[in-house]
Amino acid sequence: MPALFDTGALELLRRRYRRVESLALKNYPPVVCSHVVGEYIYAQFQTRATDATVIAARLFLAPFEMLAQTSLTPDLCAQVRARLLAEGVPAPDPICWIAAHALEQQLPVVTTDRQFRRVAGLRVLLIKVPADLTGQEKRRPALAGHL
Repeated sequence: MPALFDTGALELLRRRYRRVESLALKNYPPVVCSHVVGEYIYAQFQTRATDATVIAARLFLAPFEMLAQTSLTPDLCAQVRARLLAEGVPAPDPICWIAAHALEQQLPVVTTDRQFRRVAGLRVLLIKVPADLTGQEKRRPALAGHL
């Protein structure tokens, strides 16, 4: 069964973090939504990445299925935001949109962000990231054509 990977999970997958690779294989194929893609590319521009790095980011994202927004997605986003705010929880825009896509498609979210746990009815696979990824979790070289 697929899972929706958020921006943090995608970055860890790009870095070949073993826990995320394992989840990607278990929940194959991992999918993204337009909001995650937008955040991922925005991060490249925000960090003033070189043109080559931006192109590499787009190439990394290319194999992922991207969920399209439907007429129901904005309603679900609004419901998620309203429920969270009623509980006194700040509702960041990306959390609401990503959660809406996942709820609509009945997919779990693979994430590094604990805020997703507050969304009622959402299955969340939370990744605990060590402070230093170069410690026990070593990078492995990327294999062409493999996630």
